[in-house]
Amino acid sequence: MLGSFFALTSAFLWACAVILFKKSGDVFSPISLNIYKSFVALILVSLTMVILNIPFVPDKPISDWLLLALSGFIGITLADLFFFMALNRLGAGLIAIVECLYLPSVIFFSFILLNENLSAGAVIGGLLVLTAVLVGSMKRKKVPDEIPETKSPLSGIIIGCLSVIFLAGGIVIIKDLLERTDVFWATLVRVAAACVSLFILILFHPRRKQYFKELKFSKAWLTAFPASVIGNYLALLCWVAGMKYTTASRAAILNQMSSIFIFILAALFLKEKITTNKTIAILLALTGACLTIFS
Repeated sequence: MLGSFFALTSAFLWACAVILFKKSGDVFSPISLNIYKSFVALILVSLTMVILNIPFVPDKPISDWLLLALSGFIGITLADLFFFMALNRLGAGLIAIVECLYLPSVIFFSFILLNENLSAGAVIGGLLVLTAVLVGSMKRKKVPDEIPETKSPLSGIIIGCLSVIFLAGGIVIIKDLLERTDVFWATLVRVAAACVSLFILILFHPRRKQYFKELKFSKAWLTAFPASVIGNYLALLCWVAGMKYTTASRAAILNQMSSIFIFILAALFLKEKITTNKTIAILLALTGACLTIFS
């Protein structure tokens, strides 16, 4: 029950953060936004560990450190970078549909890495979710206010799918490790690895001056900071805790509820149109997700 609570809470918090990140993306580039929110999370997690007296350097084998660092690079550096790129191209409504790939991705990696059984229902559920992504991306020309004409919805969908795959892979590879590891320390190592890799990326990027300029204090922080606190501190901790205290598949189905929350919040706060395609896509995605879990 504890794991389910954390997983569902993470879904709602992440949906709230996505809406704020969408607004932040009008000012921040994906790289700048990724490093900004990662450093915010690093500071907050560190302060929490100090308050709770959690050791920063526990007696853990080097393999645990390296695996968590790899998880941070895959699941934060790469996954979040691609996510923000896709969010700028697709809008919060469609990105919610693309994120429905998270569940079948977790099921797949759990089957490969954790030897969890992949039932026929899970395969069918995954196909339904893939169908949802295709249905949700159809006839996008009728809602030009959501996607700039200069950007291709197809490229956004591909980038978004890669983001979800990296996200799922990054957390499943540490599932066994989480069961014997403190949630705060595991999150700290993952976020620290992401910060280091992103900082190196910016240092050697030809547009580094632009990225550092974007990171200076501005009005964009009014949305970027709360989004980072909600999405990459609170939601991230709940996400890792949910994966720790329940099975990967159960956590995934509850995490998948973020798609529904994003869909609703985008319509309320970003004025994104509630199209027939989106409605059908969400229903298909939910059906696929439920079939995957309960088969």
